[in-house]
Amino acid sequence: MWLPQRIAAVPAYIHSSSKDSFKEAAPGHKFLGYLRNTQGDNGMAFAPYKGKARIIGNPPPGQPRRDANAGQKHEFDGVLNEVCDRFPAASIQQIEALRSRQHTLHAHHGANGYRISTTSTAPFATGLGNEHPIENGFAFLTPYGLPYLAGSGVKGILRRAMQELIKDGEEGFTDPVLNTLFGPELDPKSGNQPEDAQRGALDFWDVFPSPAGGKLVVEIMTPHHGGYYQKNETPHDSGAPVPVSFLAVPAKSQFDFHVVCQSSRLPAVLQDQWRALLDRAFEHAFEWVGFGAKTSVGYGAMAVSAAATPKMSAQAPGTHQTMATAAASPSAFQTWPAAKLTLNPGTGDISASFEGKSTTALKNPHANDLRAALGEDRANKLKKNKELKGVSVDVEPLGNALAIKRLTPS
Repeated sequence: MWLPQRIAAVPAYIHSSSKDSFKEAAPGHKFLGYLRNTQGDNGMAFAPYKGKARIIGNPPPGQPRRDANAGQKHEFDGVLNEVCDRFPAASIQQIEALRSRQHTLHAHHGANGYRISTTSTAPFATGLGNEHPIENGFAFLTPYGLPYLAGSGVKGILRRAMQELIKDGEEGFTDPVLNTLFGPELDPKSGNQPEDAQRGALDFWDVFPSPAGGKLVVEIMTPHHGGYYQKNETPHDSGAPVPVSFLAVPAKSQFDFHVVCQSSRLPAVLQDQWRALLDRAFEHAFEWVGFGAKTSVGYGAMAVSAAATPKMSAQAPGTHQTMATAAASPSAFQTWPAAKLTLNPGTGDISASFEGKSTTALKNPHANDLRAALGEDRANKLKKNKELKGVSVDVEPLGNALAIKRLTPS
């Protein structure tokens, strides 16, 4: 009697016969580089849950055969279960560092930045179509070996959400608005961009989930009627479905979505509306579209994290406070009673400094709003001298950075 054994497809001098061989490796490295797949003594590899392996020999019926079957299943299950062991400490620290870096960089974009913190309400899977020995892949970011959702994927989902809102006739959503925010799609006939195509105003960053429990999970799909779909056989109820396993990020994991708007690409009518439009598009995507793979059966659903992000506002466009930039309480502001404003004449950006501290640059159109609030005399002095001293401003902490919120109310 023989049972398959798990080994990794690595050089013989790299020890890989035990579960602890790659204990400290990131999950993506285990899955993509050091996968300890089941293999027989004849060199044949067997995929888990595929029913392709069999016990060699003829164990007697009863308990010996049940033990042999249990041992075989244990080996098959172990292929992905080892990948789903709790992330090593180095990987958890790497995830936290990547997420913290994104938050800090995003804060430097000030009023042009948009962020939503969410919690997944269903497992999240991505990259299942990637090539892999067990047929169902998963998207890990190289070289970290950590799960991620590419920014291009986020952009595609948000575009689709807006397209559905356009079809539903929601106010503010039109094809010109869609093209301005995302850029035009390829012509379906020629496969080319329109001659007047311009890049969309929104940039979407990669998303690095923080998995619940610090690990991945194994999900199972059970295709029925394989003969009907693959061999053109007549469908019937006596077929034996074959369970197929795949990796997923578990429900209740944390996801942060970051968007940066290149406001110079927006027409005046969208300068104060793009946040409200994104709010609605994300809300629709979370509830009806989903992120990643297998969204048609409920995977990839999200909900805004109530503890981390304010609820959506029902204010009118132009006065809308979004989830990403809802007004903080006055106690969160710092008042600089005699700050110096500095103007960048090339870009029109304005920053403030006070007692050795400086804010991120305030960009147009918000820089224009600040100049208007200064009044004509002080705005002219700022334009002429490229700086203006003795201005009282409220600043708001954004991560590790500070941003000009407003002139201090009198």
